[in-house]
Amino acid sequence: MTQDAERKLSAAETVRLELEREISEGILIPGDLLDEETLAARFGTSRTPVREALLHLSVRGMVTIAPRSGIFVARLSMPELLGLIELLAELEAACAKLATRRLTQEEAEALKRIHKESVAFEESGDAQGYSRCNAAFHEILYQACRNAPLAAEIAHIRSRTRVYRQSVFQNQLRIRRSREDHAQILEALLAGDAPAASAAMLEHIAGGVRDFTDMISHVPTRLLAFDADYPGKQSQEQQRKTARQTLAQGGHSMAGAKTSKASADTKATPAKTKKRPPGGRESKT
Repeated sequence: MTQDAERKLSAAETVRLELEREISEGILIPGDLLDEETLAARFGTSRTPVREALLHLSVRGMVTIAPRSGIFVARLSMPELLGLIELLAELEAACAKLATRRLTQEEAEALKRIHKESVAFEESGDAQGYSRCNAAFHEILYQACRNAPLAAEIAHIRSRTRVYRQSVFQNQLRIRRSREDHAQILEALLAGDAPAASAAMLEHIAGGVRDFTDMISHVPTRLLAFDADYPGKQSQEQQRKTARQTLAQGGHSMAGAKTSKASADTKATPAKTKKRPPGGRESKT
């Protein structure tokens, strides 16, 4: 590989990681337009690394490439969202089972400390504070399971669904139930009971599935995908297949998606793009 090729690969990875972070954190929301030329100007690179980054994100289901329409942050349909949460429950249960067998004393103490600290957030109804404790509790388990591929898949699903789950702890009853679930998981972990830890974690995440209807009621409809979504929209599996084929061919085509020329008519700038799909909003980069 030439030095120039290595530089381009590094640039593509930089763009991909940053866009993935912004999508995960809700800076870019489902339906936002992603314009190649605008992104290239923002990252100070050519369009080739940007195109490669977008193709990789498409393969991962985070970006939708709509032929003759544009490239957008992917929106999940309700069945897709429910399916991901169900899968997350199974993966988290496997993680808890492995963590029970491999947990260190330091990790056990950290779990106990975080669980104790979360009491104050439950009592005050501090959703953001409890959310931080909840994330820290689960992160320790991802580390303790000592299985990087499993932890990476969990992280990917949480990243894809985070924007849809922002209201999960707005209800104080949900915080209380979550803390009670953590207590059961922690008890099983400390007792070395892997099957009980797995079952408790499955029930914990499945409880989120049971709250799915309530959660969806707080999700703006513009974030959800419907049968008639983007003009010329392909099925998610088809657009991933197209992205894989394009990457295999060297990433020179975006499956007919309009990019810089389409966005030029909307006078997009590096700071903000103006064009948006039906139901979306302006992309803020």
